[in-house]
Amino acid sequence: MGSLFRVLSCIVVLSTSSCAWDDADTPSEVRLGVSRSDALESLTVEQNAHGHVELTRHALSYPFTTVEPPIPGGIAGGEKAFFVGSPLEGRVIVFSRASGQPIAELPQPPGHLILPLILHAIGPNRIAVLDCGGFPAPGTTDVTPSIYEYEYSFSGGSFSAELVRTVSFAGTRIGFAEEFVYLGAGRYLVPDSVYGAIWRVASDGSILPGIVPESYEPEDAIPEMVYCPTMPVVTVGGLPFLFTGATIPGVAGIAERNGTVYFYSSCAAALYKFPLAVLADRRRPWERADSIERIAGKPSHVEVEELLDMQFNPFDTSDSHLYAADALQLQLIRIDTRTGEREVLGKDPYLYNFPSSLAFLPPLSRLKPAPLLVLSNQQHRDPLLNSEVPADLTQPPYVITAVQLR
Repeated sequence: MGSLFRVLSCIVVLSTSSCAWDDADTPSEVRLGVSRSDALESLTVEQNAHGHVELTRHALSYPFTTVEPPIPGGIAGGEKAFFVGSPLEGRVIVFSRASGQPIAELPQPPGHLILPLILHAIGPNRIAVLDCGGFPAPGTTDVTPSIYEYEYSFSGGSFSAELVRTVSFAGTRIGFAEEFVYLGAGRYLVPDSVYGAIWRVASDGSILPGIVPESYEPEDAIPEMVYCPTMPVVTVGGLPFLFTGATIPGVAGIAERNGTVYFYSSCAAALYKFPLAVLADRRRPWERADSIERIAGKPSHVEVEELLDMQFNPFDTSDSHLYAADALQLQLIRIDTRTGEREVLGKDPYLYNFPSSLAFLPPLSRLKPAPLLVLSNQQHRDPLLNSEVPADLTQPPYVITAVQLR
């Protein structure tokens, strides 16, 4: 604990000054209770010298590593490795958790990855990749997403991975799928952020309607789930921001715990929930929307909100909070699902430079909380995703932030 208090005593947020260490035996590495080889639980003096270490009431955030892919998307991991998607390059890069450095790539499926945007760990040494199948074009072009499941091993410095299952949404009308949640036993929920629907994947890989509108005509849209066809220009990190296409997505973030599904709709500007069991009841898919309950809306002072990723801590079943990448506000938040109350866990603009993806990694000790990785991809600085910036203003490399919950 002494090392931790030394770290906290010299936290400098948004400055360039470094800390003076007064212990003669303090190594070049400031330890948060474990060695650097144990990965996320350590903080180097060099990192602290950047001045981007942030302490809030319930979290300590600091840079873990950086990645180079253009507009990275999706992060997930296990005990020894973590994975980052490079959607524009159609690949998924493998990193050593101990060093934070790239070591391999996931093998390509038949036909190659098109837009691997979302990654989730679905078991020990098993990862699922959501290939969105292309960029959204509401009202003009649909996409055909796929979920690819990989088993991997990383031992003695050697990494290997094998594609073991493919779930294709061919034949299902989807405008854009930008998230999924794993339910166990090969089952998934996949929301459509354009047509405002939630599809479910059965253990045998079949695609079934969960909550789906009666038709894709505007009058049949489910209000809590459909996208908004227009969006006002907002300010993100001092820059004017407008999603390319000038729309606000519907269902994006989605999570499940103890038989309840939670989702956030940017268009409807609220967090909702419904019982998982209703997705298999005898009602027609659009009638199941009657089971949706509103938990809480966005803050009144925020004009547009997008929670790009929402996750429960899978390693702490007593934690009722949803952890969310609050992209447009450049911050990490958590929401109490019982009350809707929010808390900001981090908002340093270097550490949270348009946060887009989250990943809880297995704790390396039973005495330590599971570390949380946050990937930011600077969407507000890229003209591909922000039609209000005239040129590429991104500031590579892209930062992966480590968060220690307190």
